[in-house]
Amino acid sequence: MEIEKINSLKDAIMYHNQIVNFTDEEIVLDFSSTSFVRNNFIAILGLALERHKNKRIKIIEPKNIKIKKSLASIGFLSKYSDCREGVDLNSTMIQYTNIQNENSEYYDFYKYFVNQLNRKVNNLSPELSNKIMQKIFERFSNVFRHSKSNLGFFCSGQFYPKKREFYFTIADGGVTIKKNVNEYLKKITKKQKSILNFKRFNELNGIESIRWALIDNNSTTGSGGFGLSLLKELILKSKGRLEIVSCSGYYKIENGEEREEELLDEFSGTIISVGLSTDNNKYYYLKKGDKDDD
Repeated sequence: MEIEKINSLKDAIMYHNQIVNFTDEEIVLDFSSTSFVRNNFIAILGLALERHKNKRIKIIEPKNIKIKKSLASIGFLSKYSDCREGVDLNSTMIQYTNIQNENSEYYDFYKYFVNQLNRKVNNLSPELSNKIMQKIFERFSNVFRHSKSNLGFFCSGQFYPKKREFYFTIADGGVTIKKNVNEYLKKITKKQKSILNFKRFNELNGIESIRWALIDNNSTTGSGGFGLSLLKELILKSKGRLEIVSCSGYYKIENGEEREEELLDEFSGTIISVGLSTDNNKYYYLKKGDKDDD
């Protein structure tokens, strides 16, 4: 399968779905003519390949030296080819990582990620940065707590100093937001109904479930917020970029505008892709009262 370019989340999902639908015993990804790759979307390709981890996987390396060096430095090529792992000399990347268990490796990666973020994104207060990352990683820890998937979650990212942007993507093949939210709401509805006041539960679709998760204080754990409302507020105010895909739902913020749609092809898992502005002209911090909110 030829990889022409991976410039958008939808490009990455398209290749993910093609890989997932492979029936041959060997999966060959041909990067020889690839013209462009956004490193943060490599996490999604990694998820697709690990869905076929029992098959032979072969990667034909890029002819483009810049792309080859980039994919080597982020740690992707060495995972699936004989190419030696490169060195991220300027520390501009979030290394391609697959965390399969909520153990010490998980917490070490969390610390590494937050450290990389704080080194490159200087317009967030430490409290705000840590709070957002804590909430995102809590969402993905649900993969270990509520899913039978042994794939865990996948992450990769890239800092672009000239554009003053920091991008990262986290993807998993576990419980979707739709399933998580509907199971919670169904349980709550069942508790609240009575013989005289029966309320029929109507299941939310993919985008409705994401919308529910983006509302402040909505939580499937019953306390605090789901964690995405704080991220949404930051992205809207800072003119950053946010894309969420889970099951059939697709939600996007770009240039301060929101867009959403129901996808024809469902994604069996959840993707959260974030683009943060590193422009130091504005500084963002937690509002009073948010710091201790769970």
